[in-house]
Amino acid sequence: VCASTSLPCTYSSVKLLGFVEELVINDDPEYQWIDNIRSKRKSNEERQSLLQKLSCELQRRVGVKVLDAGANAVLGYRQCLDLEGESGIVLRCIGTMAQIDVTA
Repeated sequence: VCASTSLPCTYSSVKLLGFVEELVINDDPEYQWIDNIRSKRKSNEERQSLLQKLSCELQRRVGVKVLDAGANAVLGYRQCLDLEGESGIVLRCIGTMAQIDVTA
């Protein structure tokens, strides 16, 4: 994480291109029928694996949107996770698309 009031000397300009958001929803493995016969450890491993996959999918989707908009960075990226019980798992992210020029 980097925070600054001015641009580092290697960057010449930053152009803000707008807001980017994405949402991913999936079933929660903790609420599947097989969870009744599966050990708690195995159930937790399934959930952790799913969360990792969903997080990666969310980042890829945002990356595609950013590149399609002509940007090359996301500033202020924030990812939120909601466990909705029987409704499933919801991952959201927000950020600001930016085009950052690097000086040689």
